[in-house]
Amino acid sequence: MPHPGRRALLGGLLAGAAFSGSTPALAKLFAVERRNAETFTLPNGLQAVVLPSKRAPIVTQMLVYKVGSADETYGHTGIAHFLEHMMFKGTERVPSGEFSRTVSRNGGRDNAYTTFDSTGYYQTIAAERLELVMRMEADRMTNVRFTEREVVTERQVVLEERRTRIENVPSALLDEAVREQLYGRHKPYGMPVIGYPDDIKKIGLNDMVGFYRRHYAPNNAVLIIAGDTTPDAVRKLAEKYYGPIANRRVEPRRRPSHGATDLPQKTTRADPRVVEPRWSRLWLAPSYKMGETRHAYALQVLSRLFGGSETSRLWRALVVDGKVGLSAWASYSPSSLGLTSFDIGVHPAPSRTVAEVESAVGDQMKRLLDGGVTAEEVERAQNQLLAAAIYSQDSLASGPRIYGTALSTGSTVADVDAWPQRISEVTPAQVQAAAQHVWREDGAVTALLTPAEGMR
Repeated sequence: MPHPGRRALLGGLLAGAAFSGSTPALAKLFAVERRNAETFTLPNGLQAVVLPSKRAPIVTQMLVYKVGSADETYGHTGIAHFLEHMMFKGTERVPSGEFSRTVSRNGGRDNAYTTFDSTGYYQTIAAERLELVMRMEADRMTNVRFTEREVVTERQVVLEERRTRIENVPSALLDEAVREQLYGRHKPYGMPVIGYPDDIKKIGLNDMVGFYRRHYAPNNAVLIIAGDTTPDAVRKLAEKYYGPIANRRVEPRRRPSHGATDLPQKTTRADPRVVEPRWSRLWLAPSYKMGETRHAYALQVLSRLFGGSETSRLWRALVVDGKVGLSAWASYSPSSLGLTSFDIGVHPAPSRTVAEVESAVGDQMKRLLDGGVTAEEVERAQNQLLAAAIYSQDSLASGPRIYGTALSTGSTVADVDAWPQRISEVTPAQVQAAAQHVWREDGAVTALLTPAEGMR
């Protein structure tokens, strides 16, 4: 899980980065060249995006399925992530474990991930090996073999992963509790991606096969190929390997249009393993697809100028000038099918109290809500976001994640292309309006992570 302070930057990059030219009124803003992207859709519904690049003789294949943990129901959590593990158990053509070994033997690397809204599988390998990894990825889209024995064995791996990443990490346990309070108990975004332990323990072979058959289909997936190749070459390979796979009926995806009904809430986790206390406050916020979506771009600018860097308002006031915190941040990611959150956090300085932190944060929020923001600081935040978008084009990994996230959460390639222009058009008044919309007491959860002896 990324540090909260990095999330604003990540949200902007995942939203997209690619549009050239700015209007004369925006002459001081950076221009982001449109990423060279070609798209096509196979007759079976598989969407494909090709991002050619000659920087190195390598390619990355990413296949993203439009299904994640938020598509599960209470009492049946953890299946999406568990299935991610089981996808490496092999087919008739590729025995269990051989997928990754084959990639490694050919000088490449591979991995996978599960989020609330999507599940992705990716490989980076020499360009001439693209056909190899595409053949194997297409094979496991429909031919994975599940056995009861492997489900039982892998269940222990997943439970150990939960123990390592969640149960042994106090901040992760607190974050789990906060999400449940913010989005509502037993609601899609209120349940952990990895699942609850009791649910993981009872996932059976039939559950796994059923989930696989319902969601793993070409018309429920996006293929992204980035690197040293051409659109024509990718299309021919995709038609050869993915093209013969039949599409299936896929149920519409649904997300709640509201969060928990008993906000505001406060929660504290005291744990002797905590070395550095953390105070945070999270508000329900609109995403690109849910809520007052018109605020999504202004909220990205707000996040950046208020707490997105060491030049931000929050950092300067609490860390540099007030010495109240060791660090401070704000973060927001709009790439979600449902509602998302706007987060503010502070690591308190030694001997400073929670009351002092809350007072200092509240003062900075009030200053922004009452006095607005200047055109200069909005422009500075916009340029920071646009610069990050420019840098992202140097990365072979960023392109597939940007397009995969966008297309699996209801956005389009056109939205990706338009992101820099939309960020450039945000005004100071829109930033203030976005803050007024989100920073409401009846939409927040305040959380405190503290050593066992607690904080005052």
